[in-house]
Amino acid sequence: MALLIKLTTPTELASYEGCALALTLATFGNTIQLYLDAPVFGYLIQPESRLAGMIKSLDLYDIPPAWLPDDVFSGWAIGMLPEALAAQLTMVPDDIDSSEFEQILTF
Repeated sequence: MALLIKLTTPTELASYEGCALALTLATFGNTIQLYLDAPVFGYLIQPESRLAGMIKSLDLYDIPPAWLPDDVFSGWAIGMLPEALAAQLTMVPDDIDSSEFEQILTF
């Protein structure tokens, strides 16, 4: 199953739960793509946050880099993050075909 999981809520618990679900589903062979919206950037720039630790491990679960909105703030956030974390993030592609995802979940 191909899923797009969007983390858009500015609460640590919702971000953690959404990312934990993504990692769990990937463990069982699902194709996962994460999208991190600006409200969760505050947790990304905290090196000890659960979300930052989980995002650093995306490649261990064969999850591609998480998408960020294509804006100036995203570029700033990537520049402020440690290299290991920034390597797991990329700007959202211009041409997303939502039909390639069987489910789109938003947290």
